[in-house]
Amino acid sequence: MKVLVGSFNAESNASVKKPCGLNDFVYKFGDEMIDEMKTKDLFEQHHIELLPTIYANGYAQGLVTKEAFDFISSAILQGVKENIHELDGIYLFLHGGSYIKDLEGGSGEHFLLREIRKITGPYFPIAVVMDPHGNTSEELISNSTIVRCYRQSPHTDIDETYRLVAKMLIELLNNRKNIKPVYRRVPILLGGERCVSTDEPLLSINKVLDKVEASPEILSVSYYIGYTRHDNYTCGAGVVVIPSEEEHTQYAETVAEEIADYVFSKRKEFHFTGNAMEPEEALQAAISFEESPVIMSDSGDNTTAGASGQSTFVLRQLLTRNQFGNKKILISAITDPQAVSILSKQDVGQKVDIELGAHSDLPSQQVRISGEVVSKGYVRNLKIFGSANENVGEVVTVRLNEYPIDVAVSNKFVSFAEMHQFTAANLDIHAYDIIVVKQGYIFPELNEISKLSIMSLTPGETYQYTEKIPYKRILRPMFPIDDI
Repeated sequence: MKVLVGSFNAESNASVKKPCGLNDFVYKFGDEMIDEMKTKDLFEQHHIELLPTIYANGYAQGLVTKEAFDFISSAILQGVKENIHELDGIYLFLHGGSYIKDLEGGSGEHFLLREIRKITGPYFPIAVVMDPHGNTSEELISNSTIVRCYRQSPHTDIDETYRLVAKMLIELLNNRKNIKPVYRRVPILLGGERCVSTDEPLLSINKVLDKVEASPEILSVSYYIGYTRHDNYTCGAGVVVIPSEEEHTQYAETVAEEIADYVFSKRKEFHFTGNAMEPEEALQAAISFEESPVIMSDSGDNTTAGASGQSTFVLRQLLTRNQFGNKKILISAITDPQAVSILSKQDVGQKVDIELGAHSDLPSQQVRISGEVVSKGYVRNLKIFGSANENVGEVVTVRLNEYPIDVAVSNKFVSFAEMHQFTAANLDIHAYDIIVVKQGYIFPELNEISKLSIMSLTPGETYQYTEKIPYKRILRPMFPIDDI
């Protein structure tokens, strides 16, 4: 048997001015592409040959250009067209958070599955792994045979989910049956910072999903939080239940309704996880706290959700103060390619005076800093997304004159969320009392070492209050935009 594989990942933040173009994706082909799907051994055990198309990872950036998407979608669709008479199934990763400029409907994932179904017809096995922050619809789900998202946010179960869905597809290929996923929309639109799986109510929701999924009548259950960073008719939460046999479809429909009602009943329990505070309160709390380290997230500039990392807001906050409680502070990191091109030419110990900030809007307005270069290193991606060994850029850290502040400046927007990233940048995280990071909820490794974690509700491209964002195209009423 033969299974075609493909992967398209993009979280499209409409507030980011720079579009995500052809050269902003990481591409892999052939065996490298297959390795990214984490399931090669499972298919080989069942003598199933994998036919690779493309791995295209744009991570979280601005809206995807039509040129970039045409290249990616053509690779997948051409693979289906050329091999349709040999294929037994299709296995895809589609995030669910993409928005393509100048594409009808906007959603790249909806387009891909719609076009694939035109080639395969309605009964061909298509298995899809998705991110819980992806947007869904009746159309998207009905064009899949098996579709399952991760449970955990932060996403600590990515590889586990890839392998779970692969096993489901392999079982279906060996024992063909007419199963169709059941979908129920839930009128809730909240960002991931209010939907952390180690916290309520998502903790209890996931327990319900696990219990239902363990029943013999049900193959799979998913709850989609949805994606909030652009305006589209697909935005919002959803429940997907897949029966194990066609005869259990009615039961799956009943279960889907019950789970959707249960989630909706919990809508007012969703909250910012941990200590979420307005910016001045957050900074004062960090400085006043007696133990170290304190991890403080600049949530309005969350690069894991598509922000550019260019905001100088927290730095400017700090520069207005003259009392720091004998705390040593690290800001990791402010994205400024132009500044890095200058700083990278300086030796460690060199005195520097430079304008920092893109000056594209109020949060990222320029600020002049003076100090000395104390370290140089590399920017690395998150290992949680499978690319921790890749140096994707440079980082130079400047120790400010007259302030107990070190500012890491990078030429790529990557959140410092895992310990290996600080090591690659030649930063000793244990040398600081307060570490400011560009993320929303604090990632597990940082949370583990922190004595106090604070999410500062800063302005910026990933502003946390979805109820204050002017959506025009979403389903209404929608909580919390509407008080349903």
